[in-house]
Amino acid sequence: MRQKLTNNLGLKLISVALSVIVWLIVVSIDDPVISRTYNGIEVELLNTEAITSQGKVYEVLDGSNVVSVTVSAKRSVLEKISRDYIKASADLKEMTILNSVEIDVRSTRYSDMISSITPLTKNLKIDIEDLEKKQLSINVETVGNPAKGYVVGSNSPSVNITSVSGPASVVSRLSKAIATVDVSGASSDIRASSRVVLYDGNGDVVNTSALTLGVTDILVDVAILETKEVPITVGYSGTPADGYAATGKVSTDPEAILVAGSGSAYNSLTEINIPGEDLSVNGATGNIMHNIDINDYLPSGIRLASEDFDGAVEVTVYIGELENTVIDVPTANITIDNVPAGFAAAVVDIGGAKRIEVQGLHDDLSGIDASRITGTIDASSMNARETIEGVTGLHPGSYDAMVRWNVPSGITVVNSSMMEVSVYIAPEAGGEGTAIEALPDTPAPTGE
Repeated sequence: MRQKLTNNLGLKLISVALSVIVWLIVVSIDDPVISRTYNGIEVELLNTEAITSQGKVYEVLDGSNVVSVTVSAKRSVLEKISRDYIKASADLKEMTILNSVEIDVRSTRYSDMISSITPLTKNLKIDIEDLEKKQLSINVETVGNPAKGYVVGSNSPSVNITSVSGPASVVSRLSKAIATVDVSGASSDIRASSRVVLYDGNGDVVNTSALTLGVTDILVDVAILETKEVPITVGYSGTPADGYAATGKVSTDPEAILVAGSGSAYNSLTEINIPGEDLSVNGATGNIMHNIDINDYLPSGIRLASEDFDGAVEVTVYIGELENTVIDVPTANITIDNVPAGFAAAVVDIGGAKRIEVQGLHDDLSGIDASRITGTIDASSMNARETIEGVTGLHPGSYDAMVRWNVPSGITVVNSSMMEVSVYIAPEAGGEGTAIEALPDTPAPTGE
């Protein structure tokens, strides 16, 4: 038996070896070692405080914090491995003087069955800068147009300041923070949430991915105001130079303005008045022009509604030169007041009219109608031409009397007007009253 086992021993050993080799070849063909690449593996940064504790900030460059990893293993192993098992990390404590860190990759499962695991990107590239902080005021801007007849009023953000920290090269460029609210078609107040957007000095939006913001979104209340057009009214004060007068005409450019507001002050507003004390014509010999800011005369809570109008209003007060002319006023238009009971008084006939000189602006004088001018004599202030010893007060006789003329506005009587008045004992039917013509059966006095 032993002899049989030892016969052709070499051939038998060779056969066994060939069988093993054939088995290995078969196994290798059925379950070969292959490679597979997993993309989009994010690199975990370790020990970041090694940089931040020095008052520095870092930024990963060229997207080197997301890598592709190639894994080599038998087919049967790779079929069990998923992308989620592949982990990549970079320890910032190991950063080189070139600001790069070697990327380490591993599999959380079947690691002992993996032939190799290699990142296609070998090193994480980092930019390191000083940390800078800044505070920015948050300004609110609106876009769009409210409904017709409405304008945007004041706004009130829930937060008006945001803190920003990050790389000095980015933070130093920051110029403003804006929260935008769309008011298109609005006819009532708006409350809206708005994202805070950062801008640089050139007005370009700044990428905030490397920044830390204290506030990213805020609530904004925006008032929507009703509008209406109201006229401008103007007064003036003072006295022009001798020989000149204000015509009473005042013009403004523009004549009316568009205002916006709400509440009782807005509802009751019918005009914008510039008071006389603010416009003086003292000593003027020609038209006076004033440039005023109408904003100074708007009631509280009211503002200009047009963006194209800044409130500059040109006011002109018109001044004219005075002229003189002579008119004849019918004596029938002169009355005598305060005649005591028992007496009658009459203006001495001077031919039916009293000539007086009047002064005024050309337009006023050209429209004057002498027949509509009236005069009044106060009997209590007349001066007797002859006195009677022992008699005081009014008595029969001739008197000099001053006529007070009632002339239209803008017209003045240049000289005083004296007239002769005769006083008589009134007839029994007379009593207290006024007589314009001479008493019956009494010769009418003559002379002026």
